[in-house]
Amino acid sequence: MHIVQSSGVGPMLYMEEDLHTLSQNNILFKYADDTNLLVRAYSNVSLLSKFEHVKQWAADNKIVISITKTKEIVFHRPR
Repeated sequence: MHIVQSSGVGPMLYMEEDLHTLSQNNILFKYADDTNLLVRAYSNVSLLSKFEHVKQWAADNKIVISITKTKEIVFHRPR
């Protein structure tokens, strides 16, 4: 399936996909053609494993991940 960015049907089709987190401690936000994965500092699954899972899901669904637009942001509490 190919979803055109900013298309009217994109959000409906994308939201129906079967992408889920590997850990119940994480949260996955999906909208249109964007996905955000929130990973807690202490998780039972490594960040690399989670990203590999997302990449495999994308390959299985013929979706291209734009690595240049993929970012990792680390939030932490001030000491």
